[in-house]
Amino acid sequence: MRLRNIVIGGALLSIVVGFTLGKTVVADSPAPGSSSDPVVSKSYVDKALQDRIKELETAVADLTVKSQALQTALNELQAKVNKTPVRTTPATPGTSTPSTPTTPAAPPQNNTSVIGKTASVTGSTSVNIRSGPATSYSVVTKVNSGDIMVIQQVKDSWYQVKLSDGKTGWVASWVVEVK
Repeated sequence: MRLRNIVIGGALLSIVVGFTLGKTVVADSPAPGSSSDPVVSKSYVDKALQDRIKELETAVADLTVKSQALQTALNELQAKVNKTPVRTTPATPGTSTPSTPTTPAAPPQNNTSVIGKTASVTGSTSVNIRSGPATSYSVVTKVNSGDIMVIQQVKDSWYQVKLSDGKTGWVASWVVEVK
C-alpha cells in the first residue's frame, strides 16, 4: 500500500512539475503569428518593402509627369521668346531633350500642354477608364461627373489619367473637360 501511494504521489508531482515547466518554456518563446516570430517577421518585412516600393514608384511617376509638364511649358515659353519651333519633351524619364528643334511651334492648345492638368467628366453620366488608349481595351473602373483626374500622358485623342484613389487608366478626351 505504501509503495502504491509513493508511485501515485510521484506521478502527480511529475505532472505538476511538467505542466509548470512547460508553461514557462512556452511563455518565453514568441507566439505563432506575432511580429517576433521569425517566419512571420520575414513576411512582414517583404510586404512592407513591396508597399514602400509601390509608393516610391508612384512618386517617381508623379514627378515625371510634373517634369514633362514643366519642360513643355518651358519649351513653349522659349519658343515664344525666341520665335523658334518648340522642342519635344522626352517620352521616357532619363533621356534628354533634343538639342535641335524637331517639331514646329504649336498653338497653346496642343496635346502636351494638358499634361499635369486636371480633368473632370463632362455631363451627368459616368465614363469608363480603360487599360489602354482605345475602346477595345478593358474597363479598369468608372468615374462620375465631378470626379477629378490628373492627366499624365496624351496619345491620339486619349488621356492617361491618375484618379484620386491612385489608380491610373485611359479616358477619351471628348468626354472630359481639362481645367
